[in-house]
Amino acid sequence: MKVRSLFLVAVAASLIMVVPAAHGVITRPSTTEPDVYDVVDVTITDSRIILSDNSSQRGNGVDFKVRNAGKKPHSFALLADSAQLISLDRQGLHTPMLKSKQTSVLSVYMDARGTFVYRSLAATDRAKPGMHGKFTVT
Repeated sequence: MKVRSLFLVAVAASLIMVVPAAHGVITRPSTTEPDVYDVVDVTITDSRIILSDNSSQRGNGVDFKVRNAGKKPHSFALLADSAQLISLDRQGLHTPMLKSKQTSVLSVYMDARGTFVYRSLAATDRAKPGMHGKFTVT
């Protein structure tokens, strides 16, 4: 009888220990990942940047497939047009400096609506009017 009582007490104690642990499990939402990925082809020449599309929808992922078709090194940077998007500061999200015929992919999750400025970060491209433009997220 004592063994049976000790056994029941042990089972009850183990249930008491397990049940709070089960209720204490925190279920976190999984990371938000875009359902839709847009592909934007970006061609950089020595005088301008050409995008195959200048807009995307909020919540989409955008893969900017950048190709330097010029003879000089260039990069592609995406910067915020307004101060509300502080994660894209003066350097923004950008590719490395690409030599002639090099390619790179810049993947961006467009989680905020707004206007983004794109440009080349090469010092020689700053004064060229064709080396910048706007990308809109609606």
